Amino acid sequence: MNETEFDGGCLCGAVRYRAASAPVRGVMCHCSMCRKQSGAPAQAFIHFPARSFTWTKGQPNRYRSSKIAERGFCASCGSILVMYEEGLTERVQVTVGSLDTPERARLNDHVWTEDRLPWFEVKDDLPRYHQYNPDEAADTIPGE
Repeated sequence: MNETEFDGGCLCGAVRYRAASAPVRGVMCHCSMCRKQSGAPAQAFIHFPARSFTWTKGQPNRYRSSKIAERGFCASCGSILVMYEEGLTERVQVTVGSLDTPERARLNDHVWTEDRLPWFEVKDDLPRYHQYNPDEAADTIPGE
């Protein structure tokens, strides 16, 4: 694995993936759906170009969580792996916790902070958006 590749997978090892390029964005989402899905007060994702992303072992099951999003998870252990959103069809959003090296992930901002739990405060200087970052509302992969 080189420094632009990222590998990851589920808890039980039934589903594995590789992103063969650097991420284009990282985000901490505070929406209620991410909370429900993850069981955590927020969910962190990094976005990879879909063209660089491959499943190397198995495939996740998908669940349509809203009119615009599907979430992928391991059918065996339940690990949450990815999210696909309409408007961001050229990307795969990978859960930071599913990465083999999550310490390499870098976040750019916080979204859906209007839903943030009042007792959960992340101490950083990243931009915060009440809903989504308007600059990221559609596919905008640098260099394309």
